[in-house]
Amino acid sequence: MRNIYFFITFLLLPSLVLAQNNRTEHQAKYQMNAWRAKGAIVVDGNLNEEDWAKASKSSNFSMKWPRDGGPAPYQTIVQCLYTDQFLYVAITAIDSTPDHVVQSLKRDNGYWDSDGVALLIDPMNQANNGYFFGISTKGVQTDALVSTGNDDMDTNWDNTWWVETQLYNDHWTAEYAIPLRILRYKDGQNQWGINVIRNDLGNGIYSTWSGVPFQFDGIDLGWTGILNWEEAPRPVKGNYNIIPYVSGGVSKNYEANEDFKPQGSVGMDAKIGIGSGLNLDLTVNPDFSQIEIDEQVVNLTRFNVQLPEKRTFFLENADIFGNYGIPPIRPFFSRRIGLNPDGTPGTILGGMRLTGNLDANTRIGALTMQTRESKDSGTQNFSALSLNRRVFGRSTVAGYLLDREQFKGTERQTKAYSRNAGIETNYISTDGKWGGWFTHHRSFQPGVTNQNWWGNMGGTYKNRNFNTLIDVLHMGENYKADLGFEQRIENYDVLRDTVIRLGYNFIYSSSNYRIFPKKKTTKLNFIELGAELFQVINPDGTLNESSNNISAEINFKNTSSINLYVNPNYANVPVSFKFDDGPLETCPPLPTDQYRFINGGVEWGSDYRKRFYANLNAQVGQFYNGQIYTAGVELSWRYRTLLNLKMAATYNRLSFPEPYCDVNIVNLTPRIEIFLAKNIWWTTFIQYNNQADNFNINSRLQWRFRPMSDLFVVYTDNYGVNVPGVKNKALVAKANYWF
Repeated sequence: MRNIYFFITFLLLPSLVLAQNNRTEHQAKYQMNAWRAKGAIVVDGNLNEEDWAKASKSSNFSMKWPRDGGPAPYQTIVQCLYTDQFLYVAITAIDSTPDHVVQSLKRDNGYWDSDGVALLIDPMNQANNGYFFGISTKGVQTDALVSTGNDDMDTNWDNTWWVETQLYNDHWTAEYAIPLRILRYKDGQNQWGINVIRNDLGNGIYSTWSGVPFQFDGIDLGWTGILNWEEAPRPVKGNYNIIPYVSGGVSKNYEANEDFKPQGSVGMDAKIGIGSGLNLDLTVNPDFSQIEIDEQVVNLTRFNVQLPEKRTFFLENADIFGNYGIPPIRPFFSRRIGLNPDGTPGTILGGMRLTGNLDANTRIGALTMQTRESKDSGTQNFSALSLNRRVFGRSTVAGYLLDREQFKGTERQTKAYSRNAGIETNYISTDGKWGGWFTHHRSFQPGVTNQNWWGNMGGTYKNRNFNTLIDVLHMGENYKADLGFEQRIENYDVLRDTVIRLGYNFIYSSSNYRIFPKKKTTKLNFIELGAELFQVINPDGTLNESSNNISAEINFKNTSSINLYVNPNYANVPVSFKFDDGPLETCPPLPTDQYRFINGGVEWGSDYRKRFYANLNAQVGQFYNGQIYTAGVELSWRYRTLLNLKMAATYNRLSFPEPYCDVNIVNLTPRIEIFLAKNIWWTTFIQYNNQADNFNINSRLQWRFRPMSDLFVVYTDNYGVNVPGVKNKALVAKANYWF
């Protein structure tokens, strides 16, 4: 393993030498101006104020997708004004048709699949962190936080800003008012990073004001232009929000033979700006009753799956804590906060979180949460500290400390703690083509002194046609993360009803090559060929698992696509395992053995711009010592912007030779969304999963009666599937108000 580390380091050295700082040249090419408004700006989308008639205009949008380069066929004009309190932005979007694609009237939902425009703002102009303000042609808002190294923007960040749109025969307009107090910026800095992204779904085109190469996301902060302020904005006072809530309802647990129980609570959240770069979040007696329940997933692996965090308090700025590690191994996973050591949920009393920028190059995050003491467990304290320092342009060095402490009464239980620490270096060349990383993570628990660490290193390269990645990892068998998630260490042996902890090493690599047609009249956007290789190696050097994928995707101009794939696999399974719930006497587990199997499938997606959308997939082939047959369908239909109907269904048949039992898994998830107005949404989510033995109904009505202030009414109902019967029911109402 040491030799592999040195080899990967050698491969990365050319990227360190060849990378050149071209961001300054790029931003010199893309610049727009913001002038001080002399009169009042009324945010109505009409752009009829005299200040807009005099404001400078920026246009010349270029193609981003389905291919980059060249002017966008339908242009967009951007203008910027400001006052002491607001940044105003006007958009004029030239259009070919008044029939726009708008997927939803719900905030933060369906933006990329709708006609619209978005502002990407980097107040520090350091390509580290930024803000996303997107709107559809119907004025539906999407706001998010963006950070370097994270491909997904954090749409869980919500704040108060205003926008209105107006539709015309050959164009549409939008008028933004963004309060400066909700942004984190440096006092006296008069150059901000900015980009504008246009969604022209009618023509299947995405364009940007500041050119972004095809291989990079449109929200990549490394490709912003410059917003020149006539005068550097000054910090705005009064940057705080107090958000009290009250909730009440009834619930009944039928499995415990309980009567209907009334429930109610009051609590408060607060958001306080500290200086121009930091934000302090406080919560007292948080209530998560309005949070949508988890989607039930089909798990055809031998390991646990990671369900996403949905509790609002933990989502904003989550990247500063949660981006450490890699997707199957996260040292910090906020879903573990509030759980007792035995995995049972506790009651969170309150907590605080400080996040943001100490200076232009340094981000910090500090979090602490306290749970209530129960009869089975003492009170728990969960704390996290993260520090991120930018070096060498876009590269970073980051470190964290995590701590879980258990108390009984006022005394800390000395043997009931779990701590983790780690450091990560992440290199990104200034042009974004080359990347590399090296990490080391360690856990600290009573009596554990060896094999309690893991680390990985790797690199990536990407250009317009080709991208590749390689990652090498070592995992010690005694590494534990009470505040995190690790997928492979624990191996459950069904026959012995015990868990075996096994360390491992792995090598993961992936490559993709895109072929762009030369003829402009073709119906193709591109063809993408891909390969993934995942090799898990035991500590003694023997092969534990080889899981691989070879694929070919054909992407069409009408946004439909076809994906073909083959999965060759090898598994040297160290424990007995099974996928059915039958008794061991009649349905024995699959034995410890070496398995070689191959399967493959096809997936087709229709034009997602249409009111009716379909995605079909099928898989067939070998599965361990048996066969797998999978069929899936996802259908959606929308009626204007009033109604969305969605239906997803999967069927999996696992067929094994005797004496092993066959398995049939059915998962149905219909969803109904009704948009009574732009601020009233009613969502009903139904789930049927015989693997999880659960049939669930979750219905939520949300009324946003003023900006960021909501009334929720939520009904949830759970039934057994394999053993029919009611499990539990609940009806809850909650109101919160932003001051």
